[in-house]
Amino acid sequence: MNSLRRHLSLICMVSAVAFTVFADDEDLPDDFIRENPEIEFNGGSSCQDSCAAVDLSAYRFLDAAENVISLNGADWSGLASAMVNSGEKAVRIVHIGDSHIQADISTGHVRRLFQNRFGSAGRGLIVPLKLAGTNQPIDFSIKSTSKFSSEKLIANNWSRPMGFTGISLTPDSQAFGFTVAASEPFERLFIYYGGGTPSVTSVRSGSSSLIYAESYDDVPGALEIGLPFPCEEITVDLTSFGNVSIYGMELVSDEVGVAYNSIGINGAMYSSYNRVPEFGRSIAMLEPDLIIVSLGTNEAFGRFNREEFLRQVDSLVSDLQANSPDACILLVTPSECQRRIRRKGRVSYVVNNRIADVRSAIVDYGAANGVAVYDWYRAAGGAGSSNAWISAKLFSRDRIHHSRQGYEVAGQMLYNAIINALSLKEFD
Repeated sequence: MNSLRRHLSLICMVSAVAFTVFADDEDLPDDFIRENPEIEFNGGSSCQDSCAAVDLSAYRFLDAAENVISLNGADWSGLASAMVNSGEKAVRIVHIGDSHIQADISTGHVRRLFQNRFGSAGRGLIVPLKLAGTNQPIDFSIKSTSKFSSEKLIANNWSRPMGFTGISLTPDSQAFGFTVAASEPFERLFIYYGGGTPSVTSVRSGSSSLIYAESYDDVPGALEIGLPFPCEEITVDLTSFGNVSIYGMELVSDEVGVAYNSIGINGAMYSSYNRVPEFGRSIAMLEPDLIIVSLGTNEAFGRFNREEFLRQVDSLVSDLQANSPDACILLVTPSECQRRIRRKGRVSYVVNNRIADVRSAIVDYGAANGVAVYDWYRAAGGAGSSNAWISAKLFSRDRIHHSRQGYEVAGQMLYNAIINALSLKEFD
């Protein structure tokens, strides 16, 4: 998975619609809204300038002095060196999170910024979220005429194995297939799976059959399909040996640069990913140089037990460190948001003060355990900043999720913080 990959310029896709799953959030509980968010894909930057930096100067409530990563003693010199030499060997980033990550607006902006500067090692991980009945990023598609049963990460019980992507698709028949398309050409396709084992029966580009190479990763759970030339869309027909479950795919370019993989599930918490068997081992298949974890918002909408929360944070971090010992890990605190309250039949919004408790726990954990922390809570403006974000139209209607413009602001600030932490200003 580390062979040379040629730089490809990004082709951006435009959508002027919002993903809306409910009409009146005043009649719905917070947990439903968090698990079924209103994601606004319209607004923000246009296609032609979506690789450009966001002008942050218009948002005076942002705290540039706090937009830093506290390394807490962690050694990122190897990551800095790898980024400088990304023209010789690809740098691979994995970003794990909740609904803020699932839509891939902020992470998509970070991906474009990294790849525009250092080169693209491919679109990376894509997950069949739409086939599983939920919202999906707009720069790829996974279609199928096959029938599947699906499982999602936040379900109380799973009838089939759950994948590290938070999605599990089980075909109803032994023969099944997918048509995969992306905004950037790819030369290799990895299929991540569990349960049984899939095998390729054919690969097509349009109506033309392609010669392909099929191989399995040394660690069970990954099927690699090598293509004869770069493709933007292919159809893969498969058959399964046993009751296979499909977790996701990875689109890889044989170019060097940066691969930025995002894994996000609506409603996810630290405890959600800790439930996935061998989660850390699965993440290791992506060969990460940097693992970013952006979780904590959903924990702040229930009873918050600091001791239990820290136990869950430590469990996930320890799992990732044990399976990817050479990867740097970055914990990101959630920014302030608001919650609904109903009094005498009227709905209003107040700051969700538990976010500050979650933020404090993550900051303290990183300091005590030598794990880097990006305090997005402080960088976004700290206590009271949610009202400023709302006034600037950076929040969506539910006051939990952001507008597209808000997510691009968040992505720009994270990118800036990482670049500064790696002392790479001289390349700007």
